[in-house]
Amino acid sequence: MKKLATVSLILTALLLAGCKGNADWKEEKASIMPQLMEGNLKRRLPMIVNKEISRELDIGYVVDYEKGYDFIMQYHLEDWGIDADTLHKKAMSNLEKRSRNTEIQIAEAEESKNGRYAIVETGDGYDAVRLLSPSIQKQMRDYLGDEYVAAVPIRDFLIFWHREFSLTGQFIEQVENEYAAGEKNKLTPRMFLVTKEGLEPLIKRQGN
Repeated sequence: MKKLATVSLILTALLLAGCKGNADWKEEKASIMPQLMEGNLKRRLPMIVNKEISRELDIGYVVDYEKGYDFIMQYHLEDWGIDADTLHKKAMSNLEKRSRNTEIQIAEAEESKNGRYAIVETGDGYDAVRLLSPSIQKQMRDYLGDEYVAAVPIRDFLIFWHREFSLTGQFIEQVENEYAAGEKNKLTPRMFLVTKEGLEPLIKRQGN
């Protein structure tokens, strides 16, 4: 009887631990956001939860606070009783809510569709990751066409331009300068082609 009682206590403790984890997740999930990060960060922090975008760029996940955020590690998923897919879906849902009223600065370098570009620079810490927002991608397809170029040199700067943009060379230089000048929040100097299928890293420098 003592053995059965011991087993019962262990099972009860495990169930209570699971309930606590689920309660913690319910409390935190409204604050979960995706965040772009340099690809080498996962080598320095192997426990960090991430999804690869390219060799140089990953999606990480954070708990957002009023001032700053903390990256989510594998042990957080265990504590919360969720998997990485659940985390990703919730983070992307929260990103989409935040992106709906984002101010996008649109402009034209010349009077043609090929001269169009747009910038997101709100300063809220999530400008670059808005690259992944379906609503912003739709706005950019409407403005720039089905395929367009995007760059995220630092966390707080996102720029789009037409695939056949007349000032591509100058914009690439600007992106590289932004990346070089970045300190704590550098991402990548590489450009991406955005299509309805997703992001494609551009290996060759456009305009060269």
